[in-house]
Amino acid sequence: MKSQYSLLDQLKDWGEIKVAYRFPRWEQLPVIGIYMDQLVEWLEQQFRQFPGEAAGKLITPSMINNYVKQKIIPPTVKKRYSREHIAYLIMICNLKPVLPIGTIQAMIATQMQTRTLGEIYNHFCEEQEAASHYTMEMAKQEGRQLRDNAAGSQEEMLAGFSLKMATLANAGKILAEKITGLEYEAEQERMQDDIAQACER
Repeated sequence: MKSQYSLLDQLKDWGEIKVAYRFPRWEQLPVIGIYMDQLVEWLEQQFRQFPGEAAGKLITPSMINNYVKQKIIPPTVKKRYSREHIAYLIMICNLKPVLPIGTIQAMIATQMQTRTLGEIYNHFCEEQEAASHYTMEMAKQEGRQLRDNAAGSQEEMLAGFSLKMATLANAGKILAEKITGLEYEAEQERMQDDIAQACER
Protein backbone atom coordinates (compact mmCIF):
# COMPACT_ATOMS: atom_id res chain seq x y z
CA MET A 1 0.00 0.00 0.00
CA LYS A 2 1.32 3.42 -0.93
CA SER A 3 2.00 5.98 1.78
CA GLN A 4 -0.63 8.63 2.38
CA TYR A 5 1.10 11.34 0.39
CA SER A 6 3.04 9.26 -2.13
CA LEU A 7 1.27 10.76 -5.15
CA LEU A 8 1.92 14.25 -3.87
CA ASP A 9 5.54 13.38 -3.21
CA GLN A 10 5.90 12.08 -6.76
CA LEU A 11 4.39 15.27 -8.14
CA LYS A 12 6.67 17.33 -5.92
CA ASP A 13 9.80 15.52 -7.12
CA TRP A 14 8.75 15.87 -10.76
CA GLY A 15 7.89 19.53 -10.22
CA GLU A 16 11.30 20.32 -8.78
CA ILE A 17 12.96 18.93 -11.91
CA LYS A 18 10.57 20.86 -14.14
CA VAL A 19 11.13 24.16 -12.34
CA ALA A 20 14.91 23.66 -12.38
CA TYR A 21 14.99 23.18 -16.17
CA ARG A 22 16.41 26.09 -18.17
CA PHE A 23 15.91 26.42 -21.90
CA PRO A 24 19.08 27.15 -23.88
CA ARG A 25 19.16 30.85 -24.62
CA TRP A 26 19.75 32.40 -28.04
CA GLU A 27 23.44 32.85 -27.30
CA GLN A 28 23.73 29.13 -26.45
CA LEU A 29 22.16 27.83 -29.67
CA PRO A 30 24.49 26.37 -32.32
CA VAL A 31 25.88 29.18 -34.46
CA ILE A 32 27.29 26.99 -37.23
CA GLY A 33 24.68 25.57 -39.61
CA ILE A 34 23.84 21.90 -39.02
CA TYR A 35 22.22 19.22 -41.19
CA MET A 36 18.78 17.68 -40.65
CA ASP A 37 19.96 14.60 -38.73
CA GLN A 38 22.07 16.76 -36.42
CA LEU A 39 19.17 19.18 -35.94
CA VAL A 40 16.69 16.45 -35.00
CA GLU A 41 19.19 14.82 -32.63
CA TRP A 42 19.97 18.15 -30.94
CA LEU A 43 16.29 19.05 -30.53
CA GLU A 44 15.33 15.61 -29.23
CA GLN A 45 18.07 15.87 -26.63
CA GLN A 46 16.68 19.21 -25.46
CA PHE A 47 13.10 17.93 -25.37
CA ARG A 48 14.13 14.86 -23.36
CA GLN A 49 15.61 17.15 -20.71
CA PHE A 50 12.39 19.15 -20.43
CA PRO A 51 10.16 17.05 -18.16
CA GLY A 52 6.95 16.39 -20.04
CA GLU A 53 4.75 13.44 -20.87
CA ALA A 54 3.72 14.35 -24.44
CA ALA A 55 2.96 11.25 -26.49
CA GLY A 56 4.99 10.62 -29.62
CA LYS A 57 7.93 12.53 -30.97
CA LEU A 58 7.79 16.29 -30.78
CA ILE A 59 9.91 16.71 -33.89
CA THR A 60 10.61 14.66 -37.00
CA PRO A 61 12.32 15.42 -40.33
CA SER A 62 8.95 15.39 -42.10
CA MET A 63 7.57 17.98 -39.67
CA ILE A 64 10.55 20.25 -40.27
CA ASN A 65 10.26 19.87 -44.05
CA ASN A 66 6.57 20.75 -43.87
CA TYR A 67 7.29 23.83 -41.78
CA VAL A 68 9.77 24.99 -44.42
CA LYS A 69 7.37 24.25 -47.31
CA GLN A 70 4.56 26.11 -45.56
CA LYS A 71 6.94 29.02 -44.87
CA ILE A 72 6.39 28.70 -41.14
CA ILE A 73 10.18 28.71 -40.71
CA PRO A 74 12.76 30.21 -43.12
CA PRO A 75 14.24 28.13 -45.95
CA THR A 76 17.56 26.40 -45.39
CA VAL A 77 20.88 27.54 -46.80
CA LYS A 78 22.66 24.65 -48.55
CA LYS A 79 20.49 22.23 -46.54
CA ARG A 80 21.91 23.57 -43.27
CA TYR A 81 19.81 24.80 -40.37
CA SER A 82 20.86 27.86 -38.38
CA ARG A 83 20.07 28.92 -34.84
CA GLU A 84 17.15 30.89 -36.33
CA HIS A 85 15.60 27.58 -37.34
CA ILE A 86 16.34 26.07 -33.94
CA ALA A 87 14.72 28.97 -32.10
CA TYR A 88 11.61 28.75 -34.26
CA LEU A 89 11.36 24.98 -33.77
CA ILE A 90 11.78 25.09 -29.99
CA MET A 91 9.00 27.66 -29.70
CA ILE A 92 6.72 25.86 -32.15
CA CYS A 93 7.19 22.41 -30.61
CA ASN A 94 6.49 23.69 -27.10
CA LEU A 95 3.45 25.75 -28.07
CA LYS A 96 1.78 23.53 -30.67
CA PRO A 97 0.12 21.21 -28.09
CA VAL A 98 -2.03 24.18 -27.04
CA LEU A 99 -2.14 26.52 -30.06
CA PRO A 100 -2.67 26.09 -33.80
CA ILE A 101 0.48 26.51 -35.88
CA GLY A 102 -1.05 29.52 -37.63
CA THR A 103 -1.58 31.30 -34.31
CA ILE A 104 1.99 30.59 -33.21
CA GLN A 105 3.28 31.88 -36.54
CA ALA A 106 1.16 35.04 -36.23
CA MET A 107 2.35 35.64 -32.65
CA ILE A 108 5.98 35.49 -33.70
CA ALA A 109 5.39 37.59 -36.83
CA THR A 110 3.68 40.33 -34.80
CA GLN A 111 6.56 40.52 -32.33
CA MET A 112 9.10 40.56 -35.18
CA GLN A 113 7.86 44.04 -36.04
CA THR A 114 9.53 45.46 -32.95
CA ARG A 115 11.97 42.77 -31.75
CA THR A 116 14.69 40.55 -33.13
CA LEU A 117 14.13 36.80 -33.25
CA GLY A 118 16.76 36.37 -30.55
CA GLU A 119 14.86 38.72 -28.24
CA ILE A 120 11.56 36.97 -28.96
CA TYR A 121 13.08 33.55 -28.35
CA ASN A 122 14.75 34.54 -25.06
CA HIS A 123 11.48 36.11 -23.91
CA PHE A 124 9.66 32.86 -24.73
CA CYS A 125 12.20 30.91 -22.63
CA GLU A 126 11.69 33.26 -19.68
CA GLU A 127 7.90 33.07 -19.94
CA GLN A 128 7.84 29.26 -20.24
CA GLU A 129 10.10 28.86 -17.22
CA ALA A 130 8.00 31.34 -15.25
CA ALA A 131 4.84 29.41 -16.21
CA SER A 132 6.41 26.16 -14.98
CA HIS A 133 7.26 27.81 -11.67
CA TYR A 134 3.77 29.33 -11.36
CA THR A 135 1.92 26.06 -11.99
CA MET A 136 4.09 24.14 -9.55
CA GLU A 137 3.51 26.78 -6.88
CA MET A 138 -0.21 26.25 -7.42
CA ALA A 139 0.33 22.51 -6.99
CA LYS A 140 2.14 23.12 -3.71
CA GLN A 141 -0.75 25.22 -2.44
CA GLU A 142 -3.20 22.45 -3.34
CA GLY A 143 -0.98 19.96 -1.50
CA ARG A 144 -0.88 22.12 1.61
CA GLN A 145 -4.66 22.45 1.56
CA LEU A 146 -5.01 18.68 1.39
CA ARG A 147 -2.70 18.17 4.35
CA ASP A 148 -4.63 20.78 6.33
CA ASN A 149 -7.99 19.31 5.38
CA ALA A 150 -8.45 15.65 6.23
CA ALA A 151 -11.82 15.57 4.42
CA GLY A 152 -10.46 14.73 0.98
CA SER A 153 -8.14 12.08 -0.38
CA GLN A 154 -5.05 12.93 -2.40
CA GLU A 155 -6.60 11.20 -5.42
CA GLU A 156 -9.64 13.49 -5.21
CA MET A 157 -7.46 16.55 -4.77
CA LEU A 158 -5.21 15.69 -7.70
CA ALA A 159 -8.19 14.94 -9.93
CA GLY A 160 -9.69 18.31 -9.06
CA PHE A 161 -6.37 20.08 -9.56
CA SER A 162 -5.89 18.36 -12.91
CA LEU A 163 -9.26 19.67 -14.08
CA LYS A 164 -8.41 23.15 -12.81
CA MET A 165 -5.15 23.23 -14.78
CA ALA A 166 -6.83 21.86 -17.92
CA THR A 167 -9.51 24.54 -17.82
CA LEU A 168 -6.88 27.19 -17.11
CA ALA A 169 -4.88 26.04 -20.14
CA ASN A 170 -8.02 26.13 -22.27
CA ALA A 171 -8.87 29.65 -21.10
CA GLY A 172 -5.31 30.76 -21.83
CA LYS A 173 -5.48 29.22 -25.31
CA ILE A 174 -8.73 31.03 -26.11
CA LEU A 175 -7.31 34.34 -24.85
CA ALA A 176 -4.06 33.93 -26.81
CA GLU A 177 -5.98 33.21 -30.01
CA LYS A 178 -8.26 36.22 -29.43
CA ILE A 179 -5.33 38.57 -28.85
CA THR A 180 -3.53 37.28 -31.93
CA GLY A 181 -6.72 37.70 -33.97
CA LEU A 182 -7.16 41.29 -32.80
CA GLU A 183 -3.54 42.05 -33.66
CA TYR A 184 -3.99 40.56 -37.13
CA GLU A 185 -7.14 42.62 -37.73
CA ALA A 186 -5.37 45.78 -36.59
CA GLU A 187 -2.46 45.05 -38.93
CA GLN A 188 -4.84 44.50 -41.85
CA GLU A 189 -6.56 47.82 -41.11
CA ARG A 190 -3.20 49.61 -41.04
CA MET A 191 -2.26 48.06 -44.38
CA GLN A 192 -5.58 49.13 -45.92
CA ASP A 193 -5.12 52.67 -44.59
CA ASP A 194 -1.62 52.79 -46.06
CA ILE A 195 -2.94 51.62 -49.45
CA ALA A 196 -5.76 54.17 -49.35
CA GLN A 197 -3.35 56.99 -48.49
CA ALA A 198 -1.01 55.92 -51.27
CA CYS A 199 -3.87 55.96 -53.80
CA GLU A 200 -4.87 59.46 -52.74
CA ARG A 201 -1.42 60.85 -53.47
